[in-house]
Amino acid sequence: MPSLFSLLNVARDGMQAQSAGVSVTGQNISNVNTPGYVRRGVVLSARAFGQDSTGGVSVLGISRSFNRFAHGRVVEEHGRRGAAAARAEALTATEASLTPNSRTVADRVNAMFQAFDTLSGAPGDAAARLEVLQQAGNLAQQVSSTAGDLATQRDELFTQARGVAGEVNTRLARIATLNRAIAEATALGDAGADLRDQRDLLVQEVGDRLGARSIEDATGQVTLFSAGTVLVEGGNASSVSVSLDPANNLRLTVAQPGGATTDATAGMTQGTLGGLREARDVDIVAAQTSLDQFAFDLATAVNTAHAAGFGLDAVSGRNLFAAPAVVAGAARAMALDPAVIGQPDRVAAAAAAGDIPGGNNVALQLAGLASRPLGAAATTPAERFGAVAADLGVRLQSALAEEQLRDDTVYQAETLRESAAGVSLDEEMVNLSKFQRAFEASTRVLRVADELLDTLMKSF
Repeated sequence: MPSLFSLLNVARDGMQAQSAGVSVTGQNISNVNTPGYVRRGVVLSARAFGQDSTGGVSVLGISRSFNRFAHGRVVEEHGRRGAAAARAEALTATEASLTPNSRTVADRVNAMFQAFDTLSGAPGDAAARLEVLQQAGNLAQQVSSTAGDLATQRDELFTQARGVAGEVNTRLARIATLNRAIAEATALGDAGADLRDQRDLLVQEVGDRLGARSIEDATGQVTLFSAGTVLVEGGNASSVSVSLDPANNLRLTVAQPGGATTDATAGMTQGTLGGLREARDVDIVAAQTSLDQFAFDLATAVNTAHAAGFGLDAVSGRNLFAAPAVVAGAARAMALDPAVIGQPDRVAAAAAAGDIPGGNNVALQLAGLASRPLGAAATTPAERFGAVAADLGVRLQSALAEEQLRDDTVYQAETLRESAAGVSLDEEMVNLSKFQRAFEASTRVLRVADELLDTLMKSF
């Protein structure tokens, strides 16, 4: 039968168990705002009470309130938001380049045609001819600089993507190191809660940058997947790198620990890298292509009309803009034709040499281009550029709407995870009071046992 001495042991075990509970509760409270921290709990087990057992309680260890499904959902939603945010940020900068707060390309187009209209009223006026060259030069310079800004932005996004890849590699190496440490702790019977917190936070950070999905094995190690390939397996981490393919598009390659290299570009759809890729190689390329076509069609239309006219020197066949050979690159190369730079007398206004200096038929025709369809499109030159800007605006609004949606889904996913793994101060205060009272009760049992023993000893 249990003795009074065994009652002392029971009281001692109770005090130790409640002390452990207070300690764990204090750990939770102190880490309530620690990123990645998962709520802990003390695992207690009752000892059997009987003829051969004194009963009491045992502290089996510390539990970690981790819901892998909820965590996986958070990582997935973070990957989607990362892509939307990166795309929206990039397109916001693109819109600023394409449609600045000051005069836009469309404004420059209208100013050039207005100068032609003024010239048609005074074809022999040198100031009117200089104004045509000035406005045409301004237009060419702005179209060229806008195209240059788009190309520069693509270069900057490539540099940014390489930086993100470096951040991913740092985290992959750390996850592999933590995997090994967790496996060792698990083999020794330790849950490695702090190590798991660190690793799960790193997995989420990889998801932010590239998208990620993880599977945990019996040893506590995770296998991390992303972009259609394995990035971490056990204690081995792959290395990702971003380069440019022959078409100047982003290419993602994954180097496995054994030396094999995988092209994972097709899987680069989530995280910051996915958003950068879509903005750089889809959205900005679309803007570049449209701007090139606009510049090609405009230069061709103006040159065709201008070359048919005569300058004050009675010479015909001159272009106003440098003639673009192909559509690709036409915007970046747009400039005044060298033959007319600084030569206002070479601006064509008359349709025949005999009409000089008062002939204005060609000037009228050039001014009339402002209201005629440009190229194959059924829109005017200013409207054509407006369509380029509008298409980018639609893409930007779509990216911003997606970012807002993903903010909401991330919030929902994190709320679900917090309900399972987060620290609630209200609950911890209840637990603190519960363990405190249990500890006090155990000390009371200890005093009672001591008093009974003292009485028993005095009875002999």
